[in-house]
Amino acid sequence: MPRQVTVRVWVIIAVAVVAVVVMSAASEVRYLRYMGELEPPTQYNHPYDGPVDERVMPVAELRALCGSVGASGPFVACAWVSDRVCHIVLPKDEQAPVSTYRRHEIAHCNGWPANHPRG
Repeated sequence: MPRQVTVRVWVIIAVAVVAVVVMSAASEVRYLRYMGELEPPTQYNHPYDGPVDERVMPVAELRALCGSVGASGPFVACAWVSDRVCHIVLPKDEQAPVSTYRRHEIAHCNGWPANHPRG
């Protein structure tokens, strides 16, 4: 292979590698920001003082169930308190682990408002 072709191949490979690294880094930043938004403030981030009814299901089913109890807007989990029982409905097919959504939704049962104020 002529030297000029070899250099072009290496340049194409280098550009492709840089593109993959940049896209991966951007994806990681989006994921970390998403995880940070799910993390509740410390005053709400503790176990619920009472029974917890937990359901884990696909998001499509979750949206139907949560909508039937009054949830609205873009959501992938929901929570409500009824007769001192914390009811949480969690997605089994979303990007964060179920434990992250559990902590977030229990914080709502502990009084964290739906508009997610910080601090």
